[in-house]
Amino acid sequence: MKYRILTLVIIVASLAACKERNTDSSAYIQQLFEERVGRLIARIEDDCREEVMRQAQLRADSLLIQRARRMKRIEGRPPRPRRPGEPPAKELSAPLPLRPLFPFEIRFDTLLRDSLLQDSLLQDSLLQLRELDFSPE
Repeated sequence: MKYRILTLVIIVASLAACKERNTDSSAYIQQLFEERVGRLIARIEDDCREEVMRQAQLRADSLLIQRARRMKRIEGRPPRPRRPGEPPAKELSAPLPLRPLFPFEIRFDTLLRDSLLQDSLLQDSLLQLRELDFSPE
């Protein structure tokens, strides 16, 4: 009796395990292709990022080395003498206030900014630019 139950369980389990394998090979191949392309793109991007960082580091290092050499060359030199009879250099009594490069109206009014960009060579846009108040609010 024990062997019959065991045999019956094995037969039922083997029938349950035997399923019809009807896989779509083109979908599987497409999935593998997309995975490989994704890995390839990631590797190319990583290589590109590493190359850009290496080039940036080389340029930054060369700029720092060049600046250090320049500073070493001029270090300890006395200031350049002035010409006889030359007037002294004018110095500001107070620092000038900082103003924005572009006025508020141009930065945030998109219609005005777009019209100025489209008609930048026309006389009317230049006149319109002169009419704007450039003083900070």
